[in-house]
Amino acid sequence: MKLPRGFKAAAVKAGIKKEKLDLGLIYSKDPLLATGVFTKNSNVAYSVTLSKENIKNPINAVLVNSGNANCFSHSAGLKDSKQIIASLANQLNVMPANILFSSTGIIAKVLPKDKVISSFPVLIDSLGDDIENFAQSILTTDTFAKISFKEIDLKAGRVKIIGVAKGSGMIQPDMATMLGFILTDAKLTPGLFKKINKNAIDKTFNSITVDGCMSTNDCVFGLSSGKVALTSQKEIDCFTRIYNEICLDLAKMIVKDGEGATKFIEIKIVGAKNEKQAKLGAFAIANSNLVKCALYGNNANWGRIVSALGQVGIEVPASFKIKSTDIKNKEVVISLDLKQGKSSWSVYTCDLTPEYIKINAEYN
Repeated sequence: MKLPRGFKAAAVKAGIKKEKLDLGLIYSKDPLLATGVFTKNSNVAYSVTLSKENIKNPINAVLVNSGNANCFSHSAGLKDSKQIIASLANQLNVMPANILFSSTGIIAKVLPKDKVISSFPVLIDSLGDDIENFAQSILTTDTFAKISFKEIDLKAGRVKIIGVAKGSGMIQPDMATMLGFILTDAKLTPGLFKKINKNAIDKTFNSITVDGCMSTNDCVFGLSSGKVALTSQKEIDCFTRIYNEICLDLAKMIVKDGEGATKFIEIKIVGAKNEKQAKLGAFAIANSNLVKCALYGNNANWGRIVSALGQVGIEVPASFKIKSTDIKNKEVVISLDLKQGKSSWSVYTCDLTPEYIKINAEYN
């Protein structure tokens, strides 16, 4: 799958994981406009600390490792991460401040700095127009690579948007143990790009949950090479809609690949007094272990939904009704009307299965 104009990508086996691609690179010779959203966890990975600082700058590269969270491992963790980025910057002939860094994997294990740095020559020499190897290199317990691609014909030319993500377990906003990279050659102002990215994430990556556990490493980066201008509000609106679709497509893939999941479930709240209440209620249900276990067992025990809503202070009227598609299906939609207003929100989740316990009992 060819990248938008201005981008190159590559991946190698650096030895962080056993015989698997585990180090990826996105690169642009010309500076990219970048915007990002990060985990709200108070204890973050060293890579998150670096990227939060660098995201304000023009960006030439994004380095991503899997198999190691690069988080709370040793006192020199941040120093090691800075050395890694400095080495890559030197070999790419850019400044360290022009590189973003993401990591995913096991917390408290030391990232093998020397293995990562020694992999850079091959990684850089491998840069090309495909995204597939990069998409494979960022996976952990995922069972498939997550890529979404769309094109838009505009007055100034054809715009591409490619999204790549990883995520399977430890999924709960804000964000999740997930990484997302949305690449485009559309030309955008910094303020507009930031707004588009944030608004898209609110109803996509920040509206999914697998297990209610928030990670230390999450981020979603929007990256633009600025090769094709948007010439009207109509084109901006079209781009925004497609960008949202890419993010939602990736977010749904993460839920469908939830650890041990057998069902993809949409919890849709309508009739809420505001979006805050709708989102609160939807997440209360989506994160209820009782509800998730019932759905795994095809048991329509809706009393668990009422209980979950009450737990977050949402009273339901006597006329309250729950509508659901067949819960024996692989994809289930549960709709609830609170009859308190006109606002709505959807949260996407999955069932909780014995396989989830097995995966996480053995993950180390």
